[in-house]
Amino acid sequence: MNRKPFVTAGIVVAALFVVAYLLKENISCVGGFPALKKTGETLQKPVEEAPAPVKVYKTARVSFRDTLPSLGTIKGFREVELKFPVAGVIEYLNFKEGERVTQGDILASLDQKEALLKLEYAKIEADKQAKLFELGNIVETKLKQSQLEYQSAKAELEKTNLVALSDGYLGSIAVDRGSYVTPQDRIGTFVDLKDVYVEFGVIEKDVAKIREGQHVEVTVETYPDQVFKGQVDSVGPLVEGKSRTLKVRSKLPNVDEKIKPGMFGRVNVIVYEKEDALVIPSSSFKKKDDQYLAYVVHPVVPDNGAAPEEGQNAFGTIEARTIEIAYATPDAIEIKEGLEEGDLVVVDVEQDFQENARVEITETQEGIF
Repeated sequence: MNRKPFVTAGIVVAALFVVAYLLKENISCVGGFPALKKTGETLQKPVEEAPAPVKVYKTARVSFRDTLPSLGTIKGFREVELKFPVAGVIEYLNFKEGERVTQGDILASLDQKEALLKLEYAKIEADKQAKLFELGNIVETKLKQSQLEYQSAKAELEKTNLVALSDGYLGSIAVDRGSYVTPQDRIGTFVDLKDVYVEFGVIEKDVAKIREGQHVEVTVETYPDQVFKGQVDSVGPLVEGKSRTLKVRSKLPNVDEKIKPGMFGRVNVIVYEKEDALVIPSSSFKKKDDQYLAYVVHPVVPDNGAAPEEGQNAFGTIEARTIEIAYATPDAIEIKEGLEEGDLVVVDVEQDFQENARVEITETQEGIF
């Protein structure tokens, strides 16, 4: 019996089994014999896309305001230039610069010699005409004429005195005793400090934000920790100068008279203010097809229900939510509709997220406003 064919067959089968062992993942068994698998029969586990890392902000209701900053100068609410209504030589200056004065105080006087003589003569003439009228020697018209001349002389004397019309301070004095002045010459300045105002400019692009009655907060370098509050008192009608600014004035109560004219003021005009507003960072929304979208993250709870351990990030899925904006600033927006308090919204949005996309929450921000 020739055993050679059987030996050869055995060697071939053994070789096939060796190959099958080495390539077992690509070999299948067909009819008890090893056979190569087809390429399409190779089973591979699908690779999941890694969750995108995101930072989120937890929405909350806060006190929200938008302010318009500016720089201004403090001025007396009543700054009056002091001038004599008649010409003459200054005889008395009764107060120094910066000195407090009371209503009715005589601040300065002109030489009154001539005015006093005219008054004395007019008084004598008026008394004389009154006696003649009693005796029936003159008509009533003549008496009234003498009385008017006396009143005129008295008024001329009063014009030689500068009188404080209210309590306040004497500002800068521009003349000296013995100077000859006319009604066009400024003697000094009277300042009433019970109220002051801050005068500041608003650039052209912000003019539409300003209106009378808006609340204003002012700080000065002398009292950096104290905020002086007032309201916009007047808005200029013209945008002027090379800087294209609108002049605005705001009245400030100054009961303690701490604020002095000439001080430099830092101004914040409150152009919008709302309590209990739902606010998110301005980087948390995206405009798409004439709609505003915010990406809300719904945290995924693990199967065991346990919260992530310290140092581990949470995971979630994305919901694209249409929102309606009530008010916007460069830093924040107030939400009118579309979000609820406690929602987690993606901040620093730079890409579009697919609905139900998986994300990894790397940071949760709260109370940043």
